[in-house]
Amino acid sequence: MAHDQVIFGAVGDINLGRPGDQWLQKYGDDWPFEKMRDVLQEADLLFGNMESVILPPAYPEQQIDPRGLVSRYESSGALKKAGFDIVNLAQNHILDAGSCGMFHTRQVIEQAGVATAGVGATQEEARQLRVIEKNGLTFGFLCYCEDGNYTLGTAGPCHAYYTRENVLADIERHRRDVDVLVVSIHADLEFMQTPSVPRRQIMREAARAGATLVLGHHPHVPQGMERIGESLVVYSLGNFVFNAHSWDYMRNHLPHTAQSFVLLAEVQRGCVGNVRRVPYVIDPAPEERPRPMEGQQKQQMLQYLDELDRMAADDELVKRNWRQIALKHLAWKLNEARKASVEDLLEDILGRLLLVQENRNWVEEVLEAVKENWQRQANAVDPLHRPHYAMERRTPTKPQT
Repeated sequence: MAHDQVIFGAVGDINLGRPGDQWLQKYGDDWPFEKMRDVLQEADLLFGNMESVILPPAYPEQQIDPRGLVSRYESSGALKKAGFDIVNLAQNHILDAGSCGMFHTRQVIEQAGVATAGVGATQEEARQLRVIEKNGLTFGFLCYCEDGNYTLGTAGPCHAYYTRENVLADIERHRRDVDVLVVSIHADLEFMQTPSVPRRQIMREAARAGATLVLGHHPHVPQGMERIGESLVVYSLGNFVFNAHSWDYMRNHLPHTAQSFVLLAEVQRGCVGNVRRVPYVIDPAPEERPRPMEGQQKQQMLQYLDELDRMAADDELVKRNWRQIALKHLAWKLNEARKASVEDLLEDILGRLLLVQENRNWVEEVLEAVKENWQRQANAVDPLHRPHYAMERRTPTKPQT
């Protein structure tokens, strides 16, 4: 490898919590990444998204969240043995064991010799640039996660909050401090083939503002990538080590919750050169760990990834997909609200919809759909009835006197 050039590797979501921690305990630290080791070793600098929490030894058993992505197994050694140089901790499950779990996870991973980024006691700390030097290049990492239904806008210790303002301000502050600036964004609705309209816009802006690589996490399925000038935007790296088959939530969205790719990119100062995507599949339980695809399966996956690139660049398709998923979430929330008391609406449901960024994004898209429909009706002229009379007949209201 030439001086001042680095093979940068990146993978998606790594869940070393239950039930994967059982296999770690049984087979050791090599087990989760064993079949991908040759691929991972091609990277000079390896980045991943740590999507689970390591419990402190004194964490009370009765307080463990049954929905949490947590583990009592100290899995930081597995990350180090696999070759990871840095992991993102700015993810929506980082407070599944409270602030003590977050800080303990950061501590043991750092002690194992793997850098971390994206969390802190304050937002100022969480947004700090993490710098790593490799082959004569300095890499800076900024990691963010969207305010979502797991963190609910907490003002306490947390991940760095992903907002357009935060991301662009931090890029402007640090883009001259390093040779290569990597921005990790953990956000958006899950299981979509394309990014949301707002996230695609912000990730593109981040690249134009000076980020060399902009990496997406959280959708749990792969999404496309595109070049912006000399930078590279990867909208979602999907799942890497994850219980994609044994967890109903993931199994319901197979096959792509169990299929994705390792990104291997030739990086020089301020620019990305040749890029490879190495497809892999997560096998069903009891294996439930990734292995490289081969033969026809590999070729079909590479074709699918090319198609995802085309989809991500298609403005109309991205808008249409975003509208559809927003309306689907509206239907789910309406069904939930019908069963709720006024107290539940005030204390939980409306707060989530109106104040939590993860939900506000799709609510704003629903509002756009409402405005478009309303404008169509407002422009219609009916010589026999009031404006919106057709709508009133669909949704009868109390007669007015």
